[in-house]
Amino acid sequence: MMSFFVKDLILSLFYSKTRTFFALLGIVFGVSSVVLIVSAIEGSNLQANRVIKKLGPDSVLIVSGSIGSGPRGRTNNLELKDVKKISHLEGIFALTYGIVKPMMISNIQTSKFSAVFGVGKNWLLSWDYKIEMGRGFTLNDLKNLRKVAVVGHDVSDFFYPGQNPIGKIILIGKTPFKIIGVYKRKGKTPNGHNLDNRVFIPYRVFDKVVEKTFNRVSIIRFRVLDISQYEKIVKETRQILLKNHKPDDFTIITPVVVKKFLSMLSASFALFLGIASTTALVVGGFVLSSIFYINVYVRQWEIGLRRALGATKKAVLLRILFESVVISVVAAFIGSFVGYLAVHYILPLLNVPVVYPVKAFFLATIFSIIVGLLAAYFPAKKASLFEPVKALKTKV
Repeated sequence: MMSFFVKDLILSLFYSKTRTFFALLGIVFGVSSVVLIVSAIEGSNLQANRVIKKLGPDSVLIVSGSIGSGPRGRTNNLELKDVKKISHLEGIFALTYGIVKPMMISNIQTSKFSAVFGVGKNWLLSWDYKIEMGRGFTLNDLKNLRKVAVVGHDVSDFFYPGQNPIGKIILIGKTPFKIIGVYKRKGKTPNGHNLDNRVFIPYRVFDKVVEKTFNRVSIIRFRVLDISQYEKIVKETRQILLKNHKPDDFTIITPVVVKKFLSMLSASFALFLGIASTTALVVGGFVLSSIFYINVYVRQWEIGLRRALGATKKAVLLRILFESVVISVVAAFIGSFVGYLAVHYILPLLNVPVVYPVKAFFLATIFSIIVGLLAAYFPAKKASLFEPVKALKTKV
């Protein structure tokens, strides 16, 4: 009996395949939007956690200028005297500073574009760069202005593939630097910057042979010994900087600020997609309801015959509701597939990590079934109230 019911149900949907197709289409758009929303939110949360992990939960990062101005709009407002004053704070360690300039580097035979950093002591420790080959900077390197460099694998492998790069020479501008260390691969930042295509040299050497710094820096960073004192130290740091700078001259970046910023972006994205998906589902529901009304009118004779052969009002009602459930479930599968394609191709364009959450499918299925049942209920109710004799007289 059940197999006959299912077979009859499927044949009925295939018989009205054009109407079934449009009924599916309305829900597919809504379902794919739901999948995209859930994936975007989870991807944004994953990105926030990655940024916090890269930054370090115990770290405080101070950058010159305001975040909103963008890298090109920033000037090097911070100074070495700011570093000195911050160094007097209790409860901090691995205090460091640096300045960066993207430029061409070479080894005479070939050249590549890289980010060259002039850094102070503790830079590698503060940013958790682990040396894989060679060594890091010593106090003598910094004090005696030695032309030495610590590089990433993308730099060493480009210039000296298959060789030990320690002791080899690279040219920064026209000045030769000896490679003394290569740090372990760090991959990319969440916004796509390559952390392995970097060259670190002593700050004073940078000032002497790369570009005059005038004792200015673009980055100051330190770590906090006792995490319970974190907020207090951040407040004291801000007070120190405000004595010599305007509020827009610098930005203090903490894990809380990063998470708040990315959460705002995630919320804005979710709101936009939420409105779009809700609209799509509502429109899809109206389309589905209209199609079921048309379907019920076209099938009056069939429904009248079912009633004449003994089908109850409840049986007719459930029959049409079951049709809506089948359409909704099929639409959920198709919509989920379309949604996952959107996740795969759209999220990378927005620099959001690609995440395929299983719960998105269940949410999409539940939403589509609810929309399908609401859309089909009133047409089904109307069909269940047809008088058999009257319906049999109107064969279409």
